[in-house]
Amino acid sequence: MTKNPVTIEPGDALACAAAKMKAGGFRRLPVVQNGELIGILSEYDLRDNPDSSYSTLVVAAMTPDPVTVSASATLEHAVALLKAKEIGALPVVERGKLVGIITSSNLWFPEPRPLAAWLRH
Repeated sequence: MTKNPVTIEPGDALACAAAKMKAGGFRRLPVVQNGELIGILSEYDLRDNPDSSYSTLVVAAMTPDPVTVSASATLEHAVALLKAKEIGALPVVERGKLVGIITSSNLWFPEPRPLAAWLRH
């Protein structure tokens, strides 16, 4: 997981979120209020709101109550959730507080086996 991810607040403008995503190369941002996770904003949410101006707020476009995992969850559980829910990220929370995020790109790592072994699967 990525610890202490970049976040956005619900009262921030979509333009601010878009700038943070572009600057950091992110495809999603956890939305926090008073230190607690309340939603997630993805690049798809920005596409669905083409008027990503300073007048449209994050709260209007975010997905509230995102699917999450705890820091003690297994990697297998996280992968199963990502696949079952067809999502690209899982915020990691402990006692309601955001501590990290697992994205599908975090899960792409080479497995040391010959190519022929990959072709059999």
